[in-house]
Amino acid sequence: MAFATFEVDPRLATLLGESYRSTEQAIKELVDNAWDADAERVSIRLPKPMSTEPIRVQDDGSGMIEGEIRQEYLRVARDRRASKGDRTPTKRRLVKGRKGIGKFAGLMVADVMTVETRARGVQTTLTIPRAELKSAAADLERIELPILMSPCDAADHGTTITLANLHQNQVFPSTERLKQMLVFEYGREDDFSVLINDEQLTMEDIPGEVAKEEVILENAGTVKATFTVTDPKQRGKLPGVVIRVQGKIIGLPSYLGLEEAEDIPTSVLKRLYGEIQADSLG
Repeated sequence: MAFATFEVDPRLATLLGESYRSTEQAIKELVDNAWDADAERVSIRLPKPMSTEPIRVQDDGSGMIEGEIRQEYLRVARDRRASKGDRTPTKRRLVKGRKGIGKFAGLMVADVMTVETRARGVQTTLTIPRAELKSAAADLERIELPILMSPCDAADHGTTITLANLHQNQVFPSTERLKQMLVFEYGREDDFSVLINDEQLTMEDIPGEVAKEEVILENAGTVKATFTVTDPKQRGKLPGVVIRVQGKIIGLPSYLGLEEAEDIPTSVLKRLYGEIQADSLG
């Protein structure tokens, strides 16, 4: 068995002082990492309340080889924007992960985090125990972390994060809370689907008052519309209505002229999230 070690950046002390407010926020950090790895699908498996089951976050992103784990993943506080730019290499997405501390997100809620990643015909498995990090916080780079390599299908790629021995003082992750945290950011993406316990995240997961309508138009065929007005405290990013044709969103969210209506307050429009599905236009 070989070993790997962290490479410590001078900003470590500041970054380790930051914390995640909830288990769901820590899981979101792992989803952000999958986005940055150009994944198209992320599957999250949450444990049953009060069980000993782990949390698993599995993606089909680019994955990592041993050298990338050692030189990039284990470099704490690494600023990937400085070396690789602010967009991902394949899909040109804006990078979401920040400060290089995503690997610590899981350890905020679990005693052991296992990273199993596949790329270029090699599966690499890294185990990070929280107890050893705490006992050597002032000398992190001396910790030996077990790392194993084995062959895998050359076409296989992606990363699976397993969080085991969840902390009993943490609230168990809630499916509904996690959906509400992720839906505003990822619910409208065309090439990035999120599944939580096998249920795909959709705009219908936005909490609030929902209205649905289905009509048949002469030039557009069957059109389905779903609108949600969120609670004022639940307002997220990019409100408005989008048009989806055969699974693809056309253009940016807009208010479709509703902003001109004098009887609709601006405060309500900023809480409006809608989707019009018109597949016949494709």
